[in-house]
Amino acid sequence: MIKECTNSREWISLEKACVELMGIQYRFKETNDLKDLFDQLLLTIHNNDLAEQATVLRLIRDEAFTALELEILAPVIINIAVNKNTDNSILARKCLVKKAFNHDHIIREKLTSMFDDFLQSEDQYIYKRLAELLFFLDYKDLRKRLMEKCKDSKDKDIEIVNIYTEFTEKYDF
Repeated sequence: MIKECTNSREWISLEKACVELMGIQYRFKETNDLKDLFDQLLLTIHNNDLAEQATVLRLIRDEAFTALELEILAPVIINIAVNKNTDNSILARKCLVKKAFNHDHIIREKLTSMFDDFLQSEDQYIYKRLAELLFFLDYKDLRKRLMEKCKDSKDKDIEIVNIYTEFTEKYDF
């Protein structure tokens, strides 16, 4: 016997909000030039307001961009994905992984150009976020360089060396 499904008020409110959001997104795209939309996304993603940044990351994740637009967005998204602040790092990583399916060469090029600066930071949180990103993007050559840097670290608290141990045991590095 199949039990009739009754939706809670919260679920119904969530569904209505999702439909309203899709309508607003559609109207925003229809009433604005695509360049204006891109400029607004670019302006807002640089904002320090984490909620607004998350909204932009969700829009970026779900939209198609030209190669030129992605070249502009990629470094910003990479910085968010690797940043110490983990509030939006997972969402940024999802954007990069999804975009990598269509524009892997751009993501790889931008990440490679930023890679040495990340390594020079010698910051355990940045190293950890970078290792996660490299794992999901499957950039084995960069992962290997990062793991070598972690293994050979002179970190007094051995936190960076622990990243090497954690990731080589947990994942196929």
